[in-house]
Amino acid sequence: MTMEKPPERYTRRMVADPREFAGVRQTVRAQLDGWGQEGFADAAVMCVTEILANVHRHVESPECELWLEKLPEGGLRLAVSDGSAQPPVLVNREPYAEGGRGMALVTGVADRWWTEPVGGGGMRVWVVLCEQG
Repeated sequence: MTMEKPPERYTRRMVADPREFAGVRQTVRAQLDGWGQEGFADAAVMCVTEILANVHRHVESPECELWLEKLPEGGLRLAVSDGSAQPPVLVNREPYAEGGRGMALVTGVADRWWTEPVGGGGMRVWVVLCEQG
């Protein structure tokens, strides 16, 4: 009988503060490099940054949790959970608008994304990346 290897995961409780986003991007890249998943780095850091920016702009409390998982069949799943019950909105905006394009950018690079409620009235945004860039 062979035992399946448990998924490789990384989690981090944090505050969605734009002054910390560069460090979060470095951490995501380093984690993906360690897993041999560097081909997902550009898409993953863009998705994480856009979702954290939504938390910063639209959620009362900036406390959140970042979650990364290397998928056994190849690919990456990431999530950000926060205390808001409101899911992010996909808005069509003019290309040069100063806001409202974050989830459109995520949609453009993710194989799929969705939201789910979490305990205590919060929301988790999931992103799956299957095709390495």
